[in-house]
Amino acid sequence: MEQGFEKPLNTYGTDANEVIKTAQEYLGVPHCMGGTTSKCMDCSGLLFTVFKKHGIVFPRSSEEQARFGVYISDRSQLKRGDLVFFVRSYKTSKYITHAGIYIGNNKFIHASSSQGVSITSLSNIWWSERFIFGTRVF
Repeated sequence: MEQGFEKPLNTYGTDANEVIKTAQEYLGVPHCMGGTTSKCMDCSGLLFTVFKKHGIVFPRSSEEQARFGVYISDRSQLKRGDLVFFVRSYKTSKYITHAGIYIGNNKFIHASSSQGVSITSLSNIWWSERFIFGTRVF
């Protein structure tokens, strides 16, 4: 594991397919900064809420979430259930500004400010330019 990263979460007995299935239950939920409910949520709120449903205590912010798991720099190495992180998705002093869950086939589920919880291709020009790394938590 890379220095500065916490242990993978697979010690909790949850697998990637269960987490993805739970995340998909939130498809269509509108975006709102700070949200963690089915009424509205932001990207890190989606991850926080999904992992919490599986009994996994997970940080609330994308920057803290990015510290969990094994670092993956190459998009072609991503597997279902890996977390994906992005920079410069909105104006802020924070480095990591967006997060999602990789679901396979070059797609990830996330809470987009314009689409709410949705599935998007990593090839999408907006996200492709902003992808920084993934982490493997399962």
